[in-house]
Amino acid sequence: MHLDRDQERALGGENGEAVRWATQEVVRAGERAGASRLVPVRSVHIPDWYRHRGSKEWEHLRSKIGEMDVPVTANPGGLDDEMSLNCRSILERLRPRGAHACSCAPHLSGNHPDGGQVVAWGGRAASSFVNSILGARSEVEDFRTSMASAITGLTAERGLLLEENRRPTMAVVVPSNVGRDFALLGSALSVLVRDEVPLICGPRPDYDEAKRFAFAINGEGRVPLFHLHGPMPPRGLEVAELDASGWRACLDEDLEPDLLMLGCPHLSEQDINRWGRYLSGRRPGRAEAWFLSSRLCVDKCPHTGAVLASRGRILTDRCPLTMIDEIDGRTVGCDSPALASCLSSAGVHARPLSCSAMAGHLARD
Repeated sequence: MHLDRDQERALGGENGEAVRWATQEVVRAGERAGASRLVPVRSVHIPDWYRHRGSKEWEHLRSKIGEMDVPVTANPGGLDDEMSLNCRSILERLRPRGAHACSCAPHLSGNHPDGGQVVAWGGRAASSFVNSILGARSEVEDFRTSMASAITGLTAERGLLLEENRRPTMAVVVPSNVGRDFALLGSALSVLVRDEVPLICGPRPDYDEAKRFAFAINGEGRVPLFHLHGPMPPRGLEVAELDASGWRACLDEDLEPDLLMLGCPHLSEQDINRWGRYLSGRRPGRAEAWFLSSRLCVDKCPHTGAVLASRGRILTDRCPLTMIDEIDGRTVGCDSPALASCLSSAGVHARPLSCSAMAGHLARD
């Protein structure tokens, strides 16, 4: 890998231990992938910070506050113990102006790169959305590499930053009769297009549907980039077709949940307003509901947010995977197949629900 003079000095420790460690991390990531150089990033999104909240990387990050030019956001966390409060205080000082620090949908909280810009984003929902919908370029970053990019403002030019790795490798035709439940559709496609860069030919999601679709198709972290296309695939690509008869096989239509969980990825302002309007004036369902979003989006929706709060809890800046102890023993219906899978792996009785089933459990006419 070629380093310029400033990068060599940073790697040699001339700019302090934090910069030396961070430069070493991005160089190592590049060497593993055969990258030839480091390139600047326009923003960073840090995954898994809550799980690593006691790690030494936080002291490196804290030591560079005031010297960093790159805006930083992070995935949501869990309960505010002393370590997580310390981490949150650092993130609050690094976030973009007018943005919010912790959300798995950072584009809704002020971290919104333009198409073509190079970023260093981690997280299955965020990385898939930024690559596929926003059109920015991010390799699949983990906690350490994203922290290193935050400190250096650099990442190795590798993987999905390179044009040749962003071209479609196959096309998938989605029948027109599958409806518009894009979380379920993304989950069904994730098995068919695993480790590919798919061209999805069929119904096009709106902005909020695309958020759910991006997380669902990348629920295992193996489809961080997809392309949306019209109904007919172009020539020259291998074409597969989604089986419309079996794509809802993951659903348990007989599930009787006592807890409904909505907001994985985090609910947008439009999501909060849509569910608030739907629930207003309707009798509550039998199950308690938890709605997850960023504080920024919730603060924009005081009236519809109050409707949601009356049906259970609004949880801001939280990830349900940090709340297993609170969920254990309950039967959970999720708006996200990927979340249901993660909760099931943790021993929780959780199943995905279709949009219509979720609406039916939330309210009775």
